[in-house]
Amino acid sequence: MRIPAAILSYRGRIDPYLVVPAAVLVVVGCLAVYSATEFADSARAGFFARHLLSLAAALAAMLIAMAVPLRLLEDLAYGLYGLAILLLIAVLIVGTEVYGARRWLGAGPLRIQPSELAKVACAIAVARFLVARRRDPGRIGHLLIALGLVALPLLLVLKEPDLGTSGAFAAMGLAVLVWAGLPWLHLLILVSPLVGLALCRHSVLWGLFLLGSVIALWRSRLPWLLVGLFVAVQIGVFFGAPRVWNALEPYQRTRLTTFLDPSRDPAGAGYQILQSKIAIGSGEIVGKGYLQGSQKALAFLPQQHTDFIFSVLGEEFGFVGAAIVVLLFFALVSRGYYLALHCRNSFSGALSVALSTLLLYHAGVNMAMTVGLLPVTGLPLPLVSYGGSFLVSVFAMLGLLLNISAHRFDY
Repeated sequence: MRIPAAILSYRGRIDPYLVVPAAVLVVVGCLAVYSATEFADSARAGFFARHLLSLAAALAAMLIAMAVPLRLLEDLAYGLYGLAILLLIAVLIVGTEVYGARRWLGAGPLRIQPSELAKVACAIAVARFLVARRRDPGRIGHLLIALGLVALPLLLVLKEPDLGTSGAFAAMGLAVLVWAGLPWLHLLILVSPLVGLALCRHSVLWGLFLLGSVIALWRSRLPWLLVGLFVAVQIGVFFGAPRVWNALEPYQRTRLTTFLDPSRDPAGAGYQILQSKIAIGSGEIVGKGYLQGSQKALAFLPQQHTDFIFSVLGEEFGFVGAAIVVLLFFALVSRGYYLALHCRNSFSGALSVALSTLLLYHAGVNMAMTVGLLPVTGLPLPLVSYGGSFLVSVFAMLGLLLNISAHRFDY
């Protein structure tokens, strides 16, 4: 009886700025999943019914997340994190292998994806660490511990392999560090490996970048330990990039090279993104109409009920429909960041930033992927794509945000 009582206590405190955009996105998702599966090949028959079952499970997860006291959640942060790490290790050992990746635990239709639990658990743990005893992310010791909390699940998920989901940990961790007061120089140091990676094929440019960065850091009077760490990371990136490239799975290398030029292999690796662009472009301004998408109906779109659900929306509802979906995600995520700025409790604020960033990352990467702005990563669209562990985790995040909103004035 505790959970219903806790839910009833929300009467008058449900945040419409979270509920309304989320509810509209769920309805849009149901329409899109029905359109993408019910009139496709027989292999996808019944997916819509299973999607509704997943929605029921996701709703239960949301209600539980709404009912859990935030103080209790803060106390359990490291325990949940440890459980998530154990599950990530277990999936590498005894997980079900699908398409060459070990990402699921269980058998038959009852499978869970531990990386989804790990994202939420990691967000809670990092938020707890940074707000406990008012830890300063500008101090090298605190920064390294926070980075370690993010790096451990990130590397385990990368090992599965799941490059797209591993990036969610990095984006979330960086956002929470910035919210907690990470100095801008430290932030530049953290993102500098991406610059070094982009320049590593041009030794002269890379050398100039390294020299200029060291001079700037030295003039900023940063501790020599931090400067030395920066140099070591850049050298590691320069000499380690070829090994990392060779360590990638063949399909991951293909995705990256195809992203640069999809027309190199239009019938193979470039097929997905080319068909997605064709579908979205054919929708023009107002779309072809619901259930009228030809790319979708003829099954030209791969994974059209999961990774490429946004392409179905673009084809059937056009630019107007796609823009509305983007605006709904903007409203949802911006409300999460707004809550972080107005929470009296530091843990709630940090957790709101973490959860909002996870939603932003998944929505942004998925939509950018479908129009060719990012490589194909296999990330579903939150609240819209066909259900499963991802849908349950997204609803749990939404429930936590509603929990934070209802108690944002509590200390």
